[in-house]
Amino acid sequence: MDGPDEWYTVLDSVWEHAGAGEGGILCVGCLEARLGRRLRRRDFVDAALNDPDYGRHSPRLLSRLRAEH
Repeated sequence: MDGPDEWYTVLDSVWEHAGAGEGGILCVGCLEARLGRRLRRRDFVDAALNDPDYGRHSPRLLSRLRAEH
């Protein structure tokens, strides 16, 4: 891929609540639509993939990965 990406991992409970299914892939917007809310930092697992300084995250994903105030 040439541009920013939206590879991320959320908690199993968040994924299950969205009804995303095992092995599924959703963009941030689609997951949020299923949840009926915006993703928060605490929804993501503690993994390098979710580090805001790792990789080339989309601006949308970066805004969700940043620490909450």
